[in-house]
Amino acid sequence: VFAPNAAQAVVFEEIAQLVQSALDGYRVAIFAYGQTGSGKTYTMEGPDNYASEEQWQQSKGMIPRAVDLIFTTVQTLQRRGWSFK
Repeated sequence: VFAPNAAQAVVFEEIAQLVQSALDGYRVAIFAYGQTGSGKTYTMEGPDNYASEEQWQQSKGMIPRAVDLIFTTVQTLQRRGWSFK
């Protein structure tokens, strides 16, 4: 459970290892549960619109952060000689 003013980056720190577990081949599910209007969609997706790239990077949700982590990890592994099919 996070405080209402918790930053998206702080929340993602808690689930980043689950993303790594998925990359390692484990089955992982991340879901948001709560009352209507409590911020589940915002937490998972981020804002509908934003004023700048900087604002997007600070406020993007768990899904875009997880996708970024997956692609960053793939690129890192490819530079080390890994290949994916």
